[in-house]
Amino acid sequence: MKRKFNLSNSYKKAKGFTLIEVLVSSFILFLVLAAITMVYRGALLSSNKAERTLKFSSMVEPISEQIRLQLQSSTNNEFQGQGSMGEVTFKWVAEQEFSKKAPALLDAEAGSLTQGSKIFRLWHVSLTLQLNNATREYYFKEVSW
Repeated sequence: MKRKFNLSNSYKKAKGFTLIEVLVSSFILFLVLAAITMVYRGALLSSNKAERTLKFSSMVEPISEQIRLQLQSSTNNEFQGQGSMGEVTFKWVAEQEFSKKAPALLDAEAGSLTQGSKIFRLWHVSLTLQLNNATREYYFKEVSW
């Protein structure tokens, strides 16, 4: 007795995935990995930008205090300087917008006005901060006497 080999039965008994199923699942896996990579990259870029902004913002107050002290001793109409603080280097330029003498004071005991000796100055300050390749500019006004 000869046994007949039935080709259709051998396909039904085979276990595994077809080529189309493997390709479709590979494509879906690739899409998921690409999406995760883009989200991670965006989070990393945002984190670096926030860190740089924080470094810039934390340096503005001490640098402006240095500028304020230098402007109080200046008698010029334009003043500039530069320096570094930590990782941040800075340059600044201050232009005097106007100056005015202090108003007269009333001496209550003598009953007379005495002229003030101080001169008040209003400065427009341009401050440029640089950290590695990033640059940020700040503008503010300062009063000195």
